[in-house]
Amino acid sequence: MYGRIKHHLKHNLWNSNNTILFVGYQAPGTLGRKIVEGAKKVKIFGEEIAVNARIEYIEGYSGHADQEWLLNFIYSFINKPKQIILVHGELESQEELKEKILEETKIPVTIPKYGEIYSIERQALKLEGRLELESVKRIQRTEIINKVKMLRDEMRDMEDILKTEILTEDIKENEVNSITVKLKEIEKLIVSIIE
Repeated sequence: MYGRIKHHLKHNLWNSNNTILFVGYQAPGTLGRKIVEGAKKVKIFGEEIAVNARIEYIEGYSGHADQEWLLNFIYSFINKPKQIILVHGELESQEELKEKILEETKIPVTIPKYGEIYSIERQALKLEGRLELESVKRIQRTEIINKVKMLRDEMRDMEDILKTEILTEDIKENEVNSITVKLKEIEKLIVSIIE
């Protein structure tokens, strides 16, 4: 799990009014897997956080097949949402899902553009404005620095997980191979960024 996601979890897991939706595979030993498997408390950035939010899990996410799962998730609410904000996936998939949600549930759907600022007033979503180009550029530069820091933290977390699982031999051979492949992908990505 990436740093920004961990920050969201840290600030929202404890609240029983929240629902955390996991979309896709959660690897063994990861924070996401622990939460999905029903952990009552987890450590995030060294702080123990109670898991009081409702936890939901969708096996995978694709443009078409999993739209039905997302619609089922929307239907599962006793009190239907007043507004849905789509922030995950490619724009084309978001647009398709937006149309399907509108058609089947009549719930308004918003797909925010980068830099847009929204507020929620009286259960209504209101576009407050857009960040100026210079602010967007400054935020993007800050995000790059934060992503590098996050990557460093993720690598430390991964090292701790690997030490625990690989050295105690609790990990299966295919999981070791999968981790090795992922590490090679990360290494290639880092090299491509630096070049």
